[in-house]
Amino acid sequence: MNKALKLFFLTVFSLFCIFFAFKDEDMDLLYRHLLEVDILNLTFATILLIISCVVRAYRWQLLLIPFDYVSLGKVFSATMIGYFGNGILAFRLGELLKSYSVSKDSKINTMQAFGTVVIERLLDVLAVVSIFIFLIPWFPFEDKFIKYGALGFTSIALISLMVLYFVSKYALIGKLENKAIFSSGYGKSVFVGICRFFEGIDVISNNENRWRIFLSSVLLWSIYYIETILLVIACGLELGILEIGILLVLGSIAFGIPALPGSAGTYDASIKYSLVVVFNVGSIQALNYAIISHVVAYFPLLILGFIFFLISNVKINDFKQVEIYK
Repeated sequence: MNKALKLFFLTVFSLFCIFFAFKDEDMDLLYRHLLEVDILNLTFATILLIISCVVRAYRWQLLLIPFDYVSLGKVFSATMIGYFGNGILAFRLGELLKSYSVSKDSKINTMQAFGTVVIERLLDVLAVVSIFIFLIPWFPFEDKFIKYGALGFTSIALISLMVLYFVSKYALIGKLENKAIFSSGYGKSVFVGICRFFEGIDVISNNENRWRIFLSSVLLWSIYYIETILLVIACGLELGILEIGILLVLGSIAFGIPALPGSAGTYDASIKYSLVVVFNVGSIQALNYAIISHVVAYFPLLILGFIFFLISNVKINDFKQVEIYK
């Protein structure tokens, strides 16, 4: 399926989700709820989000160390540029833009950096799966959409981890080197790119900072949890500690659903549905929380990312040169 067709389906799906989220809602009442949001807690949540980006950048810096030392400032800049890319580019190309940005003027190959980005995302997936497993006794499995969504997410995550583990452990990529398709020209370039990518994937096994990586992941998701608490309070929802944990898991899964840049539509529809069906929150209150939490997660990172993109030496035209290795 070519990119244009994929983009068409993503657009249709996102528009359908937006329609579903706002269907039959009283816009005047929604507007009043938006005005009543607690600005102080909203501000604290936004500050925590930015702090989480520093923690994320530090964790990524640790993952990059086996290839080259990159300053935290540069890694943070690349992280924010990646958020900017994901906010405006389809197919999560911001992750590749992030990798290209951090590899500029360093010894790191772009595909090696991209491999570490994949590891970084897998660490996030493991965190979500761990929280989900802890919350299984309280998880709302009675709703079939949430049940199959959570179990499907967990299954795909574990299968992906197993595949990457076995490919890396048994050096399966190296066995493809003599295949005709990879022997010359474009095929050889692609093979080199794949090898560099798996060098990035393998970064955990030869990294001396595994405990720091683990602790930074715990800190990162603790910040996300506290941020969710602040947003729940800001929107006037009455949820318990465990319920907020469930909401964090469902929100993380919602952000992973394929959609237009910024998870347009899919996040809002998923969170509204979850709050209404699982926690018996009023429809307009649920939509209010979905919008507010989405705005906090999207616009601060988009704006900061745009600023870092403008002051960096990264250009979209340069970035296109590495797309052949995707």
